[in-house]
This record gives sequence, structure tokens and C-alpha cells, in this order.
Amino acid sequence: MIIKIFIIISIRKTIFLEKLRMLETKKIKSITSVRKFYFLDYFYILLLSVDRFWKMEEIFESFKILKQLYQLGESKYKKLTSESMPTKKQLDRYRYTLEQVIEEAKEYYLISEEKNGKLELTKSGIDLLKIAETKGNREFNLEIFRLMENQYEAFKYIINFAYEANKHKPGLLIFPNYSPSQMGIARKSIKCKDDIIQYLNSLVQRLEYDLEKFIGRRPNLVSHTNKIVNRLENSELLGKNKKDIFNPRDYNKIIKRIRDYWLAVFLKDIYHYEFSASSFDFWIYRGKQIGIIQVSEFFPNFSGRIVYPTSIISEKVNDPDFESLYEYDNGQSLFVHSLMEHQNDEKFVDTLVKYYFDLRKSYRGYFINLLALRELVCYSLKISDYVFEKLLNEVYKLNILGKLKIKISLEVDRLPEETKAIYLKREPVIVDGQVRNIIGIDVTKGGRKR
Repeated sequence: MIIKIFIIISIRKTIFLEKLRMLETKKIKSITSVRKFYFLDYFYILLLSVDRFWKMEEIFESFKILKQLYQLGESKYKKLTSESMPTKKQLDRYRYTLEQVIEEAKEYYLISEEKNGKLELTKSGIDLLKIAETKGNREFNLEIFRLMENQYEAFKYIINFAYEANKHKPGLLIFPNYSPSQMGIARKSIKCKDDIIQYLNSLVQRLEYDLEKFIGRRPNLVSHTNKIVNRLENSELLGKNKKDIFNPRDYNKIIKRIRDYWLAVFLKDIYHYEFSASSFDFWIYRGKQIGIIQVSEFFPNFSGRIVYPTSIISEKVNDPDFESLYEYDNGQSLFVHSLMEHQNDEKFVDTLVKYYFDLRKSYRGYFINLLALRELVCYSLKISDYVFEKLLNEVYKLNILGKLKIKISLEVDRLPEETKAIYLKREPVIVDGQVRNIIGIDVTKGGRKR
């Protein structure tokens, strides 16, 4: 009888584990079905529009106005410019984005659609809108994150994937991008197929070097040169003979094809990512807005993009610097490295000072770029932009009160909108309610300034 009961329990346990495995597999596979938009703010402007209007055309007009107000583009960058009179093509793109946001919002049960096509906020949608309006953007994003993870568990997959892909520098993923000029090859010297081959050969050596430095292994990438050349020949961007001169108007297209090829190689062959490059992009940039994944395309002394988690998936973390954001069915949780305890002020200041003086060697002046400093500090401490800004605000207040061992000067060089830029490619740092983008630090040692 005991043996029979034991067998029944074992069978039930096996069935339960198999169902759990199938559920997890289903969630992981579904991460590729994510809608094709980056900014979480889109959920807010949708909820706001549906709360105010019920006719689809009125919702669209509200969505369009709020989209421009919040500088939301279709890419991963916010727009610094707005179209006073959008073209038909742009309006079609806006409608497509609205449809995507609506469909994903339905998946999270934030809105419902009546048979007559009328959209309404659900109780969850109303509650989420209240969070945005009473607690702010940060809490709103965290609630959206939880809804996403309930549906997909995509962040769990991406974070575990990163740590598995690089154990040499845990979780760090690099995607180098070196143009010919960055390889010391002048644009005017690249005219024929053989010039492209020479660039590719130099590029392979540099990529192998970067992989050994950052990932801890040096795979042989030489065979990829011929594969790239064959693809460019098949696309008729390059000729069959080495001395064939290509159309100079195709130069940027050729370089982009090379860059896209290597991005796919790094994801699939080097890191063994299971899904599409587009799904990877959408999830990491959403993770960046939540503060659980850090992404940078402007890391000092590196050309390309770096990605690394500022969080871990674990059953238990005893370190008070980590905050639990989400609990999974298997007993694990997602912990973000918040570093928000007051005793970490000194650690943050020491790291700030260290990298400030490292950067000053190349800036040759008192003030340096604050955004570049943020990149180095965030990577060193494994914190998000959000945590960096919170800590900088905290120590800046201490600085004003004269309670720091250093003196911090924060100023504005040029605001993004004062440049000719179309897109806001890096989030600004806001300190004491104002945008700051340059920083100077004085350290007193033995009565003398460093």
C-alpha cells in the first residue's frame, strides 16, 4: 500500500513538473511575439487616451498628441523634433504603433474591447493609471514589468542568458562596431572589393581581440570574411573580381550589411541566443527602462554596444543592496541591485572620483562629460541609470551642505535640443531638478587639491 501511494505521488509529481516545464517553455517561446515598440510610456498615453475618449478616432488623436508631447519615437530613441504636419506615411506609422500598444495592453487585461469596437479601461487599467499619476513613472514601469513577466518571463530568460553567455565578466555582452575610419582606414581609400576585404580582415582581428578581452575566449572568426563577401556579391553590392570598383553610393549600405552580419554572429554563434535579434533588442531596451538591464552604445573607449544585467535571478539574496522585484512560481525571484542604502554613499563617491580622474586624462580640463562618467560608474557598481541619478542627487545635497570629502560642480554645456540632433540617444542626468551634463570634482588631500 505504501509503495502504491509512493508511486502515485511520484507520477503526480512528474506530471506537475512536466506541466510546469511546458508552461515555462511556452512563455519563453512567446517572447518573440512582443509588439514592436520600445517605450513603456506608450502604455501610459494609451490608458490616458482611453480614459478620456471612447471613439477610436478620438483615441488616436489623443494618442498622437501625447506621443509628440512625450517625444516618443518608433525607434529606441526619443525624438527631439516633432512634425507639425505629419505626412500620411507618418500617420500610418502612428496608427500601427497604436494598434500594437492596444493589442499588448489587452494581453495584460488593462483595456477591454466591446463588440461595437469601443475601448474601455479595466479595473487593472484604472489602477495602473492611478499609479502613474500618484506615484510617478518609476512605479508605473515596475507595474508594467510585473505584467510582462507574468505573461512572458522574458526578462528572466534574458538575464539568465547573459550570465550563461559570459562567465569571464559575468553577464557582460559586447557587440563591437568598428567602421573603417575607426580601424584607421580612410573612407576615400575604399573603392573596390579588395579594399573591403582588407577592412574585413582587420575587423576580424579586432573582434577576436575584443572577445578574448571581454568574454575570455578567442574563437576563430576568419571564415566569416568569405561568407560576408559572398553575401555582398549575391546582393550585387560587390563585383566578382577583387579590383572591381563598387558604386560609392552603396558604401553606407555595405558597411551596414557588415555590421548587421556581425551582430547576428555574436548573438547566435558566440552567445547562443535562441531567438531573433529584434526580440533581443526590444527586451533589453525595455529592461533598461525598468532598471534591470543596462544598455549602452556610448561606453567610453569602446565602439559598439554593451549589455549587462543590473539584476540577478536567485532563490535568495542576503545582500541588503539587492531588492526583490518579482517572484516566480519555481521559488526564484528577480533581485535588482539598488544600492540605495545610505551607507553606500561613500562607495558611490569613491567610484565617482576614481572614474572622474580616469576620464580627465583624455578630456584635458576640469569639467568632463557626466554621461560618460555615468557609463563607467554604472558598469563598475552594476547599477542602472535610475540608481545612478538617485545616488548623485543624494551626494550632491551632501556636497551643498559641505558634508562630503570632495567638492562636486555640476553644470550644463549644451542641452540636447540646442544641438542639431534629431533623436535623444542618451537619457539626461537630472540633478536638483535640472539637466546636467558636465561635472567637475575637487578632492582635498593633505591641504592640496588633486
